[in-house]
Amino acid sequence: MADVLDQKKPILDIKNLYINYKAFGGLCYVINGLSLQVFPGEKIALVGESGCGKTTTVKSILRVLPRQARIPGGSILYNDQDILKMKKSQLNRVRKRELSMIFQDPTAALNPVFTVGYQLSDIIKYAEIVDKRDRNAVKRKAVQALKDCSMPDPERIMENYPFQLSGGMRQRVCIAMALATASNLMIADEPTTNLDVTIQDQVLKLIRELTEEKGMSLILITHSIGVARMMADRICVMYAGNIVENAKSKKILENPLHPYTIGLMDSIPKLTGDSIFSGIPGTLPSYQNPPPGCRFSDRCPHVHAPCIEKYPPSFDTGDGHMVACYLYDKEHLLLNKKGNSEQ
Repeated sequence: MADVLDQKKPILDIKNLYINYKAFGGLCYVINGLSLQVFPGEKIALVGESGCGKTTTVKSILRVLPRQARIPGGSILYNDQDILKMKKSQLNRVRKRELSMIFQDPTAALNPVFTVGYQLSDIIKYAEIVDKRDRNAVKRKAVQALKDCSMPDPERIMENYPFQLSGGMRQRVCIAMALATASNLMIADEPTTNLDVTIQDQVLKLIRELTEEKGMSLILITHSIGVARMMADRICVMYAGNIVENAKSKKILENPLHPYTIGLMDSIPKLTGDSIFSGIPGTLPSYQNPPPGCRFSDRCPHVHAPCIEKYPPSFDTGDGHMVACYLYDKEHLLLNKKGNSEQ
């Protein structure tokens, strides 16, 4: 699938994005020159530890960042149009019909004082999918959206309030809302948080099947390498505001290259029990005073002078496998070998 995608123009192209947050004591430099492409019909997974900037990145696509956020540089091109420069009316048109997001906590995403039917119908009216004056057409569309999400007895669910539903059912309602309107790109921000394992599997399969059926692109945020492998064509590993490794799912899982990705893989317990898993020492750097070079340098076992001085660009190691690490800078490696031989 990825070979076909390589021949197309990206539906989403984030270029050199910077995002800061105003905080007590100064600015937090969270997103640090991030670049990311998503192609039509492609499913990608953003993987990384808590606090690395995954949610901030995807919220910037819909321009729903909190008021404290500032974007001093970069662009977010959706079908060659910069979302950051769109007028409010143009942005609303894109939000209505083309982009949607499933938020992490369905309880917070749904209003507790309105029924599921009221909220779902309101979104359908806003998106102008059907004539909003035709109540029967709106209701039929809402019921169909719930049916598409395998919701049992959708007519009854329409009359329920969110607190009357289980966590899995609330998440299905959120998926129904997203799928009822979006046609091009869906963003799912850890959609299985707080759900038990069997319900997690059902929700993920539902998202995958429905996005494939509609030919939609998907950006999935997850902490689980296993989920990323099941859901995504491509995995992007994030660390402290940057994508440090980006490759096809199979390639990155079979041959991780960045020291951080290798550390993540080594942190996963093995079912065979023939090895002891280890964690990554240290913590994320301070966003108020980040290092000038690679932000993983103080935790990296292979750190050397260039890593501390300047952040590495992404190097292509073959077949589109991109790694932001000086270990894969051919020019730097040649200089090192030459220096060593002279000594």
